[in-house]
Order: sequence, then C-alpha cells, then structure tokens
Amino acid sequence: MEAFLERYVLPYHNLQTRLNMLTIAITSSGVLGFDYNEVRTLTAPEAFATRSGNCIGFANLIVAMARKAGLDARYQEVSRMSEWSSRADTLLLVKHINVVVFGPGFSYVIDVSGLRFDKGEPRRLVSDAYAKALFYNNLGAEALLREDLPRAWNYLAAAARLGSRATDPWINLGVVYKRNGQPEAAEVAYLAALQINSRDYSAMNNLYELYLAEENLPAAAELADKVDGYRRKNPYYLMKRSEQALQEGDFDHSIDLLRSAIAKKDDDALLYFAMAKAQFLSGNALAAENSLMLARDAAPENQAAFYGRPLNELVMESLAESACSGAENCQ
Repeated sequence: MEAFLERYVLPYHNLQTRLNMLTIAITSSGVLGFDYNEVRTLTAPEAFATRSGNCIGFANLIVAMARKAGLDARYQEVSRMSEWSSRADTLLLVKHINVVVFGPGFSYVIDVSGLRFDKGEPRRLVSDAYAKALFYNNLGAEALLREDLPRAWNYLAAAARLGSRATDPWINLGVVYKRNGQPEAAEVAYLAALQINSRDYSAMNNLYELYLAEENLPAAAELADKVDGYRRKNPYYLMKRSEQALQEGDFDHSIDLLRSAIAKKDDDALLYFAMAKAQFLSGNALAAENSLMLARDAAPENQAAFYGRPLNELVMESLAESACSGAENCQ
C-alpha cells in the first residue's frame, strides 16, 4: 500500500491533487480497479489485496491511504430511508458508510457503491471507534446468517465493548442470545440499544417479538403501537401479512399488501414471486405470469434457474413448503 502511494500519489505535493490521484488510482477504472462487493467486510489491507469489498471495506481502505498521504479523511454514516434485504430466514436493515476528505478550501465525498442518495437524507461524520464497531458488527451479522453463534457473539461483543454508541451490535447480540435460548440476556441487549437510542425501531421490534415469545403481554402492549408503525415500512413484514391473508383465502387483500411491499422495494425477486403466487391462486393467470417475469428479471444470477421453472410448479412447491413448516414431522 505504501509503495502504491509512493508511485501514484505522493509525488504530487498539492493535497487536492493527491486526493484526485488517489481516487483515480483506486476506483474501478484505475490502476487498482476496486470492485464493490456488498457482502465482503474487509480490513484496509484485505480490501487492497483483493481489490474488492463492501462500503466499510472501501471506507477502511480510503481512510488508511488518504491519511498516509497527509489528508484529513473521516468516516461518514448515511442514514438512508429504511431499506430492507432478505437473506435466508433473516431480515436485514441495510445501512451505509462512506468517506469525507477535507483539505484547504475543499471537502470531497468518496463513495464506490454507486448508490444514489437524496439530498435530504441525514448524514454525519462518525468516529473511528464507531466505524470499527460497524466493521465488527458486519462480521458478526455474517456469522449470524451462517448460524455460527459463537463466532457471531465474539464479533458482536467486541463491537459492543468499543462503547461507540452504535446500536446495531447490541441488537444483533440480542438476536444471538435469543437464538441460543437466552431470553433474559437478549432483553438486556435490546434494552441497551434503546438506552443509546430510544427511537431505534429495530431494537423495539425485536424486543416486542421477544416479549410475545415469552408471553410477557403487558410489556409487549407498551411497544405495540410504535412497532406497528415501524412494520408498515418493512416490505417483508407486508409480505408476511399477505401470506397470512392468502392462507385465509383473502386474495384481494393479499395482493394489495404485496403492491405496497413492492412499492417500497421494487428490486427483489422474492416479492414479485409472492405476487405471482397470490395472483395465480386468485385465478388471474396472465397477471401471475407477468409478475413471474418481473421476478426473473430481478433475480440474481444464482437464482435464475429456480425462477425459470413453470409457474404452477413453483406455486405448488411453495404451498407444500408452507404446509410442511407447520408440521412436526415433514421431510
């Protein structure tokens, strides 16, 4: 990394020129050719060696190299409108971080993600400790998705110990404890997140679900109204409600809920397939085929074969899985 700077950046003494040369050399069309990959949480050396990484990996790389080049580089968190992603049986609240570089008479945002941000979306500079907490939180969340609870706990506990006032590690620690059969510890973790930010709706939602599971109905009732407003913004919660309506034979309500879900997130094949399934079962085969085509267009490459199958086969398989999930012995 130092040799890279010596060759492409440090020969220039003007700080703005150094910044320009750094960004040109690192980004996708430059010498390094950095490739944005949203599922790779890497340190600065790892991101440099592999020429890839997600927003935190890229931010780590830029901050390290910019500071070595004498630039004032800081992490910036962008508070986007709630954006959700679904992986396996876990819902993820997607957040974003980039870098701001300051110099004499200039400031410049460096972001490799290609995401577009509205001018009104709040953003704030955050400390190195906060960014480090998010880094460990990402690693913990990835371990959690693999059901590797010991590794997830190690990363998330490290993130929480940094004392950065980031709520995410505490929320994910609560999920680890809950999945490990430790409801009391899960409650403590969710409450710790709410102590940092009393309006963190993700923490509220998880705490609400915990109280319901533990049949602590008075505590759940205190959170019910706030959680309901939060859930209406979540497309996957709307999809879950649409599935319930479908099971009750209320096709119109199921389809209306899915329309609302797709309006909030129009790039997920899972939502379009849910719409195709509801329309197929309601008897509207033409609309169902159109929705399946949209699912195929939105599907990642590794799911293309799945959504390329006939609609009736996919629907029957989905119905069988739904019936199976409610049975004690089903193979």
